[in-house]
Amino acid sequence: MKLKTESVDFEIHVSELVETWLKLMFNKQYEEADLLCTNFITNYGSAFKQRVFEVDDNEYNKLLILLILIKGLHDSVQICQATSNGRWHEHNLIVEQVWIKLCDCKERLEFASRFYQGEVIRKVAQSLDGLESFFQKAFGNGMYLSPGIIVDKYLCNICHKDSRACSHVAGRLYGGRICSYQSVNPQVNHVALVRVPKDLRCRIWSWHIQDNDEGEGIALKAPVLTSFSIDDFLLKID
Repeated sequence: MKLKTESVDFEIHVSELVETWLKLMFNKQYEEADLLCTNFITNYGSAFKQRVFEVDDNEYNKLLILLILIKGLHDSVQICQATSNGRWHEHNLIVEQVWIKLCDCKERLEFASRFYQGEVIRKVAQSLDGLESFFQKAFGNGMYLSPGIIVDKYLCNICHKDSRACSHVAGRLYGGRICSYQSVNPQVNHVALVRVPKDLRCRIWSWHIQDNDEGEGIALKAPVLTSFSIDDFLLKID
């Protein structure tokens, strides 16, 4: 797909894509819906990173939001593909993968919904709520690992200054970038077992637990930290 570099109306293109996506998902044409999303992300993601469009920073902010929205829809497609077999919840690896994808999708759509409203957000959110309820019934509320981390300081990824001295706000958009604070010299101080974690991906599943020689249950292979960010998919695009 050849993209025009001027007078680009990203919202019109995305509105057309979303309409097609909804029809494909209604008809359970998951492969086609997957391809629709990946083509948009690949083409517009590459153009976004190379700054080929002759538009201002606000338009690049808008494009980033729409890319995150479409990636959220792509996550939703992958969830539907993974759960299309009615016995998916009997397979441990699939359960873990679906849970992580559920977390990814929710975070991306929650971010996008701050700027973009529409039928697709409501429908996917309903679907995710239903899936989350299923997890609760099938596996309970769960327990999670949560690390306590000591750092020297945090640097702003926009201006690279100490976060305490810069004017940027974490989570806000600046010229097509999401402000975040990056830790300097992080050290894990402790790991706690909690019911309400910062990152729901760090869940301990029953099959992670194994009794030691003293008959005490210890968690094996459960994640303590993840590197997820809502725009991390752009790192894989040239």
